[in-house]
Amino acid sequence: MTQPILYDYWRSSASYRVRIALNLLNIPHEIVAIDLLRGVHRQADNLRRNPQGLVPTLQIDDRHLNQSLAIMEYLHETHGDSTLLPDDAAGRHRVRALSYAVAMEIHPICNTSVVAHLEQLTNGGEA
Repeated sequence: MTQPILYDYWRSSASYRVRIALNLLNIPHEIVAIDLLRGVHRQADNLRRNPQGLVPTLQIDDRHLNQSLAIMEYLHETHGDSTLLPDDAAGRHRVRALSYAVAMEIHPICNTSVVAHLEQLTNGGEA
């Protein structure tokens, strides 16, 4: 297996999640920065890896994986000694519920596209 490559942006909370999982599983990996503020995520090279034009994307096992929580579940399922998810269904539910709350309820407000939309609605104001 070649060394995995994580295409990420240092301020992305979704990228943080995947970096944490890779480190918890002791998976050596290369990081390639995708600068969201400069629009690199919308360029052709990144869109080939991730048609959504988002980060993170993990290149591993001859695949390009996106969506941080799905990446983390893939890592859990493909690394036999993983403890990212508990063994019992109730424990896995609790971890998923907490993860979804962060990813789907809190994270979008910090997203650069949401902030840009709010700036457009307020004409760049602080209102």
